[in-house]
Amino acid sequence: MKKFISIFIFLGPLLTIGQESSNKVIPKRNTIYLEAYGQGVYNSLSFDRLYRLDKKVRTSFTAGLTFLPLLHRPAEMLAIGTPVSYNWLFGQKRSHLELGIGLTFLSLTKRTNSDIEPAMYSTNSFLYLTPKISYRFQNPNGGLFFRVSFAPTVALWSRERYRSLAYNDLLRQADNPIPGSGDMIFPWPGFSLGYTLK
Repeated sequence: MKKFISIFIFLGPLLTIGQESSNKVIPKRNTIYLEAYGQGVYNSLSFDRLYRLDKKVRTSFTAGLTFLPLLHRPAEMLAIGTPVSYNWLFGQKRSHLELGIGLTFLSLTKRTNSDIEPAMYSTNSFLYLTPKISYRFQNPNGGLFFRVSFAPTVALWSRERYRSLAYNDLLRQADNPIPGSGDMIFPWPGFSLGYTLK
């Protein structure tokens, strides 16, 4: 009997720890969301997956697709992009501070219409560095997801190099469809709304 009591006293705390760990909620990993502006530069549809769920600082990887027709007259344009990002999340419940670093490749095809000449097509490609700081709301049990971001976007590369000061001035005109493409760095907000899969 004494041996049984000794074993129970020894194993009791271990059983309690095991029960507590089994009751702990494991956060849902996968989120699909729409983002206005943000790291996709334009509107994008993205998928986010959480990692390091048992750590104080969790991480996530995000990949998305930007697809947006721009109907500016006399030119019509199509923007296609692929934003990707690696993120660090601080906070254990629903509210998180999110820091991230990403790259966005963006291709812009422009169709120029003219009553005199046939339509002309031109394509330019851009690569942006997209750091961000965000407030992220994500329930560990899944459901509603939203985020408000600030992403100071950095223009790294463009397929068409800026050949003259006049061309740079042209890029800065108000009807320019690529925000900040005449500037090296431009501030950029982001608003995300989506759903964490249960």
